Amino acid sequence: MSVYLAVDYGTKRVGLAIARAGLAEPLVILDNSPELLNQIQQIIEAEQPQQLIVGLSEQKMAELTKAFARELAAKTKLPIIFADETLSSQTVREKIKTSKKKVRTGHIDHFSAAYFLQEWLDTHQSTAR
Repeated sequence: MSVYLAVDYGTKRVGLAIARAGLAEPLVILDNSPELLNQIQQIIEAEQPQQLIVGLSEQKMAELTKAFARELAAKTKLPIIFADETLSSQTVREKIKTSKKKVRTGHIDHFSAAYFLQEWLDTHQSTAR
């Protein structure tokens, strides 16, 4: 069974999501701090993903994300695939607003990571599972 770890990189927070058996779920939100790469490495050791899926947005944030992904790849030695995460946070916020169940308020970075990871999995079904 393939395991994938999604990373929603942000300048303040980084959301992580995990997928096993083709289903993505939010994992954790980490502060973007000097310890970030070490924290992600610890999660990788615990979860054992075969691949990292890094959300890529647009413009300046895309460049910052690519630079972070290079550091992450060097640290983890795992292959990285970029997935379009444009509007994932906005889509998640809308889903939370229209949900009948009350979802906790606060940061949604890990939900955004799960959202674009699930989209990636659905697009790459035959090769991702």
